Amino acid sequence: MRAGRILVSLGLLAAGPSAAAGPAIKWHPGHYLTSDWWHSAGTPASMASSELHVVNTSPNVRGWKGNYYWAALETGKGVYNFSTIDAELAQLNQGNPVPRKKLVIEVSSSGFQRTSHQDPGGFLGTVLPGYLTTDTATYGSAPKTGTSGWWYGGSGFSITAAVWRPAVNDRLIALLQALGARYNSNPDVEGIELTETASQVADGGGYNDNTQLSQLERMLTAATAAFPNTNVTIQNNFLGNQANTSALVQFENAHRVAEGGPDLLGKTAADKTSPPKELTWGQQCVTGYPGTGCANLTGSIAVIQNVDEPELLGTQFQGAGAPFTPLDIYNNGEDYLHAGHLEWTYLIGRPTNNWPTIAAMIDAHPIRFTACPTGYPACDTR
Repeated sequence: MRAGRILVSLGLLAAGPSAAAGPAIKWHPGHYLTSDWWHSAGTPASMASSELHVVNTSPNVRGWKGNYYWAALETGKGVYNFSTIDAELAQLNQGNPVPRKKLVIEVSSSGFQRTSHQDPGGFLGTVLPGYLTTDTATYGSAPKTGTSGWWYGGSGFSITAAVWRPAVNDRLIALLQALGARYNSNPDVEGIELTETASQVADGGGYNDNTQLSQLERMLTAATAAFPNTNVTIQNNFLGNQANTSALVQFENAHRVAEGGPDLLGKTAADKTSPPKELTWGQQCVTGYPGTGCANLTGSIAVIQNVDEPELLGTQFQGAGAPFTPLDIYNNGEDYLHAGHLEWTYLIGRPTNNWPTIAAMIDAHPIRFTACPTGYPACDTR
């Protein structure tokens, strides 16, 4: 435990004198497994059974992150269906593993396609609820005639809810509030995670980086209110420009929101420059890289970081050295970002870095930065 922290309640709650007053946040750092697929409205809970079995039978895997498109959870305006999450929670901890396994719920308001500005067709209804995409008067225009409430983001490769529009953001906030009402008090629900900012940077539809920053801050304020005892993470990788990305990281640190991202490269990639330079603007801010306008925030901000296919398989980032070994990625997450949670994509039948390779690294290298972040009011480790 870092200097300056104190323990109360028989060693179960960690708190720091520099942290703002507030309720304790569930804090169970470690290695997590996450899917390489997303839940849609028709996805059965059995789809995750094999992954949950691996989690339940792997002593050094702390939990599982399930990935859910917005439309999978809200089937009509204000009509929520969390039955799949409930069923997966029921499967988690089968066999009574010790310690109990934890769930992170990632909610995505965007989805990536294979080509830029591709007609989304039925994929639009997979990602976003139908009422949002069929009411132009309420949710604003869209680039496809007859639809509403979305635009192309991520350099045209994603379809994204137009959360820079308050009416759209109101609906996403309502979903987060419903999720919080159901799961904040569940000790096995470790976190709620929000989709990467790069996918939300749109190329039209009234999008503006500053407006998006303001609406994301409003969303995160609502999310922490809805989840007062649960980690709230946003995958803040690229928010239009460095200044706004850094501003959002600093907002996160001041409002006990964890920094995350979809991708984490190996330490060897960061070490190509001096001082070491991370991949994303958000990660660069966390480490206080020159020009970001950020002090080094490691230890203060919680870092809950995803590790995805591109860096593990080398389908992207080849110029930086991908594919990276799991140990190289782990060394970056621990040595430079001080990540408390690393979420490893479950890969089977791939040419490199299949799950057994990742699992062997996990077994030999536990998470080292497990102390309660000083930006949190307190941590509940029960």
